[in-house]
Amino acid sequence: MEGQKIDNVNHPAHYAASTSIECIEAMELIFDWYDVQAFCLCNAFKYIWCHKHKGGLEDLEKAQWYLNYAKNIYLKIGMSEDMWSDHVANIQSLLDTKRKQWLESH
Repeated sequence: MEGQKIDNVNHPAHYAASTSIECIEAMELIFDWYDVQAFCLCNAFKYIWCHKHKGGLEDLEKAQWYLNYAKNIYLKIGMSEDMWSDHVANIQSLLDTKRKQWLESH
């Protein structure tokens, strides 16, 4: 990756190291959409949970990435924006609160 900026949030190199697609893209080919969406929401929760003791702001950005990915899945399977908003409101609120707390403390 000489000359390229490393992007640990949007395209971590270790998830596409030996293939032409990223791990999450392979998951979409193998698993049901609902399984991948649940994985994304759980990963977002995990990054929010651990951010203070692990990756700080980068972990909160990863959580946001997974929430965005989960939202795109919902839209692909035909759910409306309103249904998505109701489903993720608590996670998004937690993410916003934790991001603000992190920024204020650093």
